[in-house]
Amino acid sequence: MENDPSIIGNNAPENGTGFSRRELLKGLTSAMVATTLLGFPFLSQAEKETAAQDPVIFGQFYLVSQAITEHKNISEGSSAQIFNAFYRSQPDFPAQVSKLHALVKPGQAAKDLQEVAKQNGLGELVTSIVTAWYTGTVGHGTDSILITYKDALMYRPVSDGLIVPTYCGNGPLYFTAAPPAAAMPESMNADRFTHPSDTNVVSKA
Repeated sequence: MENDPSIIGNNAPENGTGFSRRELLKGLTSAMVATTLLGFPFLSQAEKETAAQDPVIFGQFYLVSQAITEHKNISEGSSAQIFNAFYRSQPDFPAQVSKLHALVKPGQAAKDLQEVAKQNGLGELVTSIVTAWYTGTVGHGTDSILITYKDALMYRPVSDGLIVPTYCGNGPLYFTAAPPAAAMPESMNADRFTHPSDTNVVSKA
């Protein structure tokens, strides 16, 4: 049985690729996000997949985060972790992010964006996003999720003079690095511990 051209014509997009323009753009954006996140080995597979499966919302969340924190150099990796935590705990998170993103204007101060967000019923969303970036956690109490400690934005203002508070003398996870090399004192020279029989071998032949 031959294919009915009328059916193919009704279902196939007109761009000749077999996919709609929207599907193509989403696919390309998803691939770009996935490739970008490959540079962050600490991300779980779920965190990468969440960002890649909804790349437009993830991109909007990243831009909103830059605007509301006034930090342009925030980590894409940390952004994916925070995004994943919100995305999986709040069903309406994608829709709210899109609404908030629509309120962002070029050169807009964070306090102005916060005020506009409150007027549009998005004040709690802004507060939760700012809290996540500055404390490194998402949620409250026993339901909170730790995203990052060392890279929390609240430590940036004093980063040039103070290490992040920790029991490790040289910063978080310092103990996981290889210890620095130490020079052996002369009194511990290996020659002192060489057995005489190893150096003064007398032939009995």
